[in-house]
Amino acid sequence: MTLVFFMLAALLQAPQAPVPTEQPKGLMPNLGRPTKPEDVVPLLDFDKYFLGKWTLQADAPDSVLGAGGEVSGTITYKKLDEGFYEALTEAKGESGPFTIRETIAYHKEQKVAFRHVDDSRGYSYTQTAEVGGNIGGDYRLFFKSAPFTYHGKTIRLNHTVYLAAPLTFRIDVELAEGAAEFKHMSPWRYRRAP
Repeated sequence: MTLVFFMLAALLQAPQAPVPTEQPKGLMPNLGRPTKPEDVVPLLDFDKYFLGKWTLQADAPDSVLGAGGEVSGTITYKKLDEGFYEALTEAKGESGPFTIRETIAYHKEQKVAFRHVDDSRGYSYTQTAEVGGNIGGDYRLFFKSAPFTYHGKTIRLNHTVYLAAPLTFRIDVELAEGAAEFKHMSPWRYRRAP
């Protein structure tokens, strides 16, 4: 019993990590009242949500783009100019390391985004997105790609970006080969890096 007392006393005297004073905030506005049907959905603040470094994890299935398996890494979003951004993904999968470079244009008032993606695994594509949201602070970016060719096959990609919490987001990926219907791939999950 004496040993437990001394251990507890030592723990209480050990330096404690500082408690953050500013908690991350979501994108939902503080109206000071319950929401109403006529409330206007605020525009997505790309800078507030994305800028900085995020970790990522996925468990991708095999596809025409290559072997699947577990993927982990980081993505860093930087602002280039007003409405223009760059994202760099540095990741590793079961087939080895790879990078994805994105140039993103976001027109806040028009609720549209565009991005050009260069993947070191050997393909590039361009996408356009409609940006939707609700008064609760949930937003969706619905990216659709122009068809592109990879290893002689025509590919189309859809990415749906789900923003609901200030420290995480998810991207659902759909892939179609040629004129075939889209197939759902596993989601990529992102968490803000400390």
